[in-house]
Amino acid sequence: MRRLIKPLVRGTLAFMFAGSATISSIRDAAAYEVHIVQPGETLSEIAKQYGTTVASLRQLNSLQDANFVWYGQRLVIDQGGSVFAEPQRAGGYQLYRVKAGDSLTKLARRYGFSVTQLAQLNGISPLRWLYSGQQLRLPVSPTSVQASRPAAPVSATGRINLEEFQRYTVQPGDTLTRLAKQHGISLSRLMSINGLSLARWLYVGQVLLLPTEAESTVIQPAQQPAPPVPALQPAPPVSAMVPGQSHGAVHTVQTGQSLKDIAGQYGVNHASLAKLNNLANNSILEAGQSLRIPSENALELLEGMKHRLDQSRYPTSTERWVEVDLSEQMAVAYEGATPVKAFVVSTGVGNTPTVQGTFRIWAKIAMQDMRGGSRAAGTYYHLRDVKNVQYFHRSYGFHGTYWHDNYGTPMSRGCINMTNEDAKWLFDWTSPAVYDDDWLFSNNANPGTLVMVHE
Repeated sequence: MRRLIKPLVRGTLAFMFAGSATISSIRDAAAYEVHIVQPGETLSEIAKQYGTTVASLRQLNSLQDANFVWYGQRLVIDQGGSVFAEPQRAGGYQLYRVKAGDSLTKLARRYGFSVTQLAQLNGISPLRWLYSGQQLRLPVSPTSVQASRPAAPVSATGRINLEEFQRYTVQPGDTLTRLAKQHGISLSRLMSINGLSLARWLYVGQVLLLPTEAESTVIQPAQQPAPPVPALQPAPPVSAMVPGQSHGAVHTVQTGQSLKDIAGQYGVNHASLAKLNNLANNSILEAGQSLRIPSENALELLEGMKHRLDQSRYPTSTERWVEVDLSEQMAVAYEGATPVKAFVVSTGVGNTPTVQGTFRIWAKIAMQDMRGGSRAAGTYYHLRDVKNVQYFHRSYGFHGTYWHDNYGTPMSRGCINMTNEDAKWLFDWTSPAVYDDDWLFSNNANPGTLVMVHE
């Protein structure tokens, strides 16, 4: 399904998302904010919200059309905030003069603090509104702009015990729950050490304090002797696949069963089941008929592809990449030359074909609305909550689909339709890696997965 999006200005992307555009000083960080455009917003409304002008927004973001912004677009806002050293009695802090649009949440995130820590530092309530011209105390060190400074753990005597902890830099995909489990501590302990809350997202490059191996070992439950291992017996032959198992099986059709009934029984895509058995999605089955059941990775589907892509044409032999075969209505995820999972998909139809070529995924979002077409021509559409969207060329991308299940047949306006389950697997498998529910754009440090589309 295509969404009509104007091409982004190259200079805007380079400024906002490339690695060379990282903040280099406290003055830069204080002066700029990134706003994510919401449905229905206009430049004039955004300018009014931040106390700036449309002309300033257009110049700063290289926008040619003052009447057009799109949902999910990121705009750099000139906040005009100023940071200046507190004379003589600074004591490791500086003053920040609040500007329109500032909040404790935004400032805390920018300087690597929790809202509670920033409020305590300034002797105010975490619920208090800020006002223009208000002065707040902020840390002097510019390194706090790029990575948070976790609260130092304090012993019962009130003395800092940094020797008991190690510094960890947050990586894509990290969460508080996952880190707590990996390092053998409770979630509440991890949050307490770093002054965090469940409401606060981690971000790549953030620095956390984590216990050393010695502390992690202390809290692990005492090891118990392993139970005796019974004598190994040969596994019985498998005549039918149990739902959740990864190997294929053969199913004998019972009276009244449909492809969807059988697919649901084994937890597989009914279109994959149909394709593996050379059937149409709406085929009527006969009692006693034998059907092959695709495995979890559905690689059996590759056996039936008439013209597999020659390995000499693979775009890479080392990276992960995704092949989309328009003739077969199939997508295949590869690691180098090894296929790891196959999908039955629906691509563009009629005068809205899917673009062909080799691309990289440039933007991802877990959920968004899609709209486009023409009301006058009767082609207008507005689809809400489309899941696991990955754009690889302009507005062409992979995404989950709930408005049809006729996979294996061209059905879209150019995008690659998948089941929500398949789209979620691919979304998690590809890069750039997503670590929150916001828009994520590829860059040199977090490049997008290769995508090759061909007939």
